[in-house]
Amino acid sequence: MGEYFSRKIQKKTILAFFCFLCISLNAKPATYFSVYNVAPKYNEAAQHFDYVNPKAPKEGALKISVVGTYDGLNPFSIMGSSPMHIAIFCFAKLLDESQDEIGISYPYLAKSLDISTDKKIITFHLRENATFSDGSPITADDVVWSFNFLTKINPMMKQYYKDISKVEAVNQHTVKFHNKNPKNKELAGILGQIYVYPSKFFKENMNENGTITKPFPVSGPYKISVADLGRSLVFERIKNWWGETIPANVGRYNFEIIELQYFRDRNASFQAFLAGNVNLWIEASATQWHTAYNVSAVKDGKIIKKIIPDGNHQATKGFVFNLRKSKFQDIRVRKAISMLFNFESLNKSAFYNEYTRLNSYYGSGELAHHAEPQKEELELLKTYKDKLPTEVFGPAFKNPVYTEDIIPRETLRQSLNLLKEAGWELKDQKLTNKNGEIFEITFLYTEAALEKIILHLQRNLAVAGINLRPRQIDASTYTEMIDQFDFDMTMIGIAQHHSLGNEQREFFGSKSAHVKGSRNLAGIENPVVDELIEKLITAKDYQAMLHCAHAIDRVLCWNYYMIMYWDFSGFRTAYWDVFEMPEKPSKYSPFPFLAWWKKPEISQKKAPQEHTIFTRIFNTIKSWIS
Repeated sequence: MGEYFSRKIQKKTILAFFCFLCISLNAKPATYFSVYNVAPKYNEAAQHFDYVNPKAPKEGALKISVVGTYDGLNPFSIMGSSPMHIAIFCFAKLLDESQDEIGISYPYLAKSLDISTDKKIITFHLRENATFSDGSPITADDVVWSFNFLTKINPMMKQYYKDISKVEAVNQHTVKFHNKNPKNKELAGILGQIYVYPSKFFKENMNENGTITKPFPVSGPYKISVADLGRSLVFERIKNWWGETIPANVGRYNFEIIELQYFRDRNASFQAFLAGNVNLWIEASATQWHTAYNVSAVKDGKIIKKIIPDGNHQATKGFVFNLRKSKFQDIRVRKAISMLFNFESLNKSAFYNEYTRLNSYYGSGELAHHAEPQKEELELLKTYKDKLPTEVFGPAFKNPVYTEDIIPRETLRQSLNLLKEAGWELKDQKLTNKNGEIFEITFLYTEAALEKIILHLQRNLAVAGINLRPRQIDASTYTEMIDQFDFDMTMIGIAQHHSLGNEQREFFGSKSAHVKGSRNLAGIENPVVDELIEKLITAKDYQAMLHCAHAIDRVLCWNYYMIMYWDFSGFRTAYWDVFEMPEKPSKYSPFPFLAWWKKPEISQKKAPQEHTIFTRIFNTIKSWIS
């Protein structure tokens, strides 16, 4: 009897398996991925995104200046300095994100994807016609190698994809990822962001640390035609590129040539723009914007000044403390120093009052926390009540606002009291501890334009006896020192996505605090932040993600890991009048210039009109003669 039932169960199990197999075989692969399981804006019939011109001509040159240098061509190697422009122009990704939706990705190198019911297997199906610029096919083996390579050489990638246990090539055009954390809702989307390398070429030509100086076959729309290390870098659009007609690419990558020219300082770079050697300039200085454009080219309309709206208001920006240094490990020290920064005076004297102060690690948009924590956010925080500053449960974080150029006496008193509690006391105009050590800060930076900002901070801190010493170094040395965490304070700027996720481990997670080259510059090691990040990654929907983001933001702010920066809602852009752009810009694009194109020649536009005028004159003269 028992054997009979055992066989019956086996038969049912086998039958169920084959039914499942048939359903799986007949299931249609997905042609989009949504982090929050919402319907996409663009269906399979869509030919292009709304924020591009599908008829944009493919011609002309975009010439950009870069302050600094470069010594390699692998944008994801942490050794040396390589331009991130290479990632944008030379690499294809499995999927591409829409820039007017949140958390939606569409096919690029992959034509479709499958996610198993238990979400443990994510499979991408590659386009059969995809090739590198040398004509060799892009295969699943290239994707597998690229994933393993990136997670080996780049600490951020290692953290980003930590939930992937294995990747394998099923056949030439199918690649399968094994997910050990099915609750990680965005994993398929961020796997779609993998940049695909020509594995054979890199294995034969790269150094042990993944650096390369030789132009390589590319999977993206542009190949490197000139690489004069440290001086210039020229990208040339690939004729009949395999990805040109994919809806995600239609109307983008419209220039035949994209040229990067490198300069040691911003002034030389700006002069190159005014001379016409560079045709696009992003102005970072409010002072320059108001004073440096009184030139004939601007007056005559040959150079256009325009503020282009920036849909990405989510950046983490500020003067960051290096908590690996003992003097910054006490929260009272960090709070006291933060209180002394007089932003309003700087904004008035140097920025034409054009900026607004940030009070969040996530900019000024909906990711930033507001008011007191309520309902879901409060429940998240209550779990850690004994481990958090009491201020976390009160009103939203807000930096002090000063109406005068000098620090108010009461604020200075509060700051000095905090420092005294932490073991530092003002003696003979110098802040010292019981061992007689003077509180000194070395502030690391590269661009000369930052000097006035740092000197302002220096004056602010001097009233409390803190000696801040600015140290300007070249870009290569700066990169190396930052990667080694060899600094006291420096500036930090991290562009945050509208849909936060796995990257937060790299930015603020404990495991990245001591990994060379990580983005966790402050060295944050906070178990509460770690747990909140994991809850954010597994949040069931967009609203749940926002609650987690607000909680993380609140905890970061009230721990004073940095002195918060300021914000300007747009790109101050100046360009020679040789470009046209879409009427409807993308909502969230971090780089809208990818959809620009070369303006048609004026002579071509005017030719019919000039011919008409000539004809009229000729006919008039003819009538007079008659």
